[in-house]
Amino acid sequence: MQIDLAQHLGSLLHGHVGLIRRADGVQPVRLPAGERRLHDPFTRWMAAMTAGIRLRLVTDSPWLRLSTTQHQAYLIRPGQWPARYELFVDGQPAGRFVARGGAQRAPEGPLIGDPEAELDLGGWSPGTRRIELWFPQGATVALRRIAIADGARLEPWPDPRPVIVFHGSSITHGVEVESGSGSWPSVAAGLAGAQAVNLGWAGSCLMSGLAARIVRDRPADRIVLELGINVWGEGLLKERTFADAAHAMLAIIREGHPDTPVTVVSPIFSPSREACGEAGGLSLQRMRAILAGVVADRVAIGDRRIAALSGLDLLGPSEARSLPDGLHPNLAAYRRIGARFHAAVLAAPDAGPPAAPPGA
Repeated sequence: MQIDLAQHLGSLLHGHVGLIRRADGVQPVRLPAGERRLHDPFTRWMAAMTAGIRLRLVTDSPWLRLSTTQHQAYLIRPGQWPARYELFVDGQPAGRFVARGGAQRAPEGPLIGDPEAELDLGGWSPGTRRIELWFPQGATVALRRIAIADGARLEPWPDPRPVIVFHGSSITHGVEVESGSGSWPSVAAGLAGAQAVNLGWAGSCLMSGLAARIVRDRPADRIVLELGINVWGEGLLKERTFADAAHAMLAIIREGHPDTPVTVVSPIFSPSREACGEAGGLSLQRMRAILAGVVADRVAIGDRRIAALSGLDLLGPSEARSLPDGLHPNLAAYRRIGARFHAAVLAAPDAGPPAAPPGA
């Protein structure tokens, strides 16, 4: 029996921002579908990847089958990043799966392979089951069909947990992680009993007004902004424009979330980028200082629901070996970052507004 995607998909999917209805299926994306032309092609590509997007349903079917159109992304070589689905049944891990079929694609490169793909899931014991299926971090997926056993029922499984919206770079996106629950936002939110909306865009966290508007318009109980590393390359922002961009992002977000707690996370350690910038841009050391100052300034003018967290508290110089390419954490380090963020920010009791800086 096939599920009517037009009627049900919006209530079955979680973690997306928009849905694009195509001839080859319905594609969840992490930006507003009607505004995707406003973003540059690379950002559109990254925001189309299904990082943190989940299918949640209740069914008495003993199996579930997804027919999709899948493009697995890569920059250097096909298969560079995993494209694994992760299944939980009644809250318990039930395996990671790779779809049969699917194509590979680099940005502006040719399509390699047939994009049509099939994913067969099942084998759970009889009875009504709560199913949560995490989509791949490093692929785009359009759903063509969802099928269950004849006579079985299927209902949405709402997620009532608090919502934490994360925006950041590839480190937040987590394209390298084995599956969706392994990104640091997923780890941190899971430990806190919350759900993560992952708006990490690899290579595309440019501290932009367009990104800020998306965060502004999302329901959120907490907002986390991991800023800086994507504007290091080519020196995209200088001393004055970096601080201005950070203030502008926060001002836009506050339009929709005047009282929502916001944590600004500066870059984690990256050995070759610490003390020098590129093309006249800022070093990571300078970015951390500016972001701390931006947050202090906003506290000084009355924002008592914002705080800064140094990325060095999440991954510092003593853990350089955890950065295989000098920039991106390995799988274990992603989980450590999530656990450390949880301990530093989410597990701390609400002690009230932060103290104003001296002289405020």
